[in-house]
Amino acid sequence: MTPEQVKANGWLLFETIAGSRAYGLASDKSDTDIRGVFMLPLEYLLGMDYIPQVSNETNDIVYYELKRFLELLNRNNPTMMELLAMPADCILYRHVIMDKIKPAQFLSKLCEKSFAQYAFTQIKKPTGWRKKSSILLQRRKNLCWIFVMCMKAGRRFH
Repeated sequence: MTPEQVKANGWLLFETIAGSRAYGLASDKSDTDIRGVFMLPLEYLLGMDYIPQVSNETNDIVYYELKRFLELLNRNNPTMMELLAMPADCILYRHVIMDKIKPAQFLSKLCEKSFAQYAFTQIKKPTGWRKKSSILLQRRKNLCWIFVMCMKAGRRFH
């Protein structure tokens, strides 16, 4: 299944621009990342054909099935939590059912662990001049370091 098929079948619940374009960090060479949520029909959910996520060949477009999206939210997955708080000007489509899903329903102490792990993963990623400039990389490392140090000091983010 492809993102195009999800849209054509009317299963899409949410679609947004994500990544560097969502936060004003895109360069001339940046791609456009699209993330979203969709809901499979009942026969897929009850049968052996469950599809947790779909993407295009380059993974620039990724849609998560609603059940999978909620599972990841329960684990305080940073990528899924981000989708709940996307800037309004980045949202391409939002079904009213998405208004029922509130960030406060999923925030827990698990956020500290999942976001700190995400920060460490971002720091460890290989870097290259084609993908990121050294200035953006340094900013990312600084922000991750600040977050980790605050967590070690016992500070909480509200």
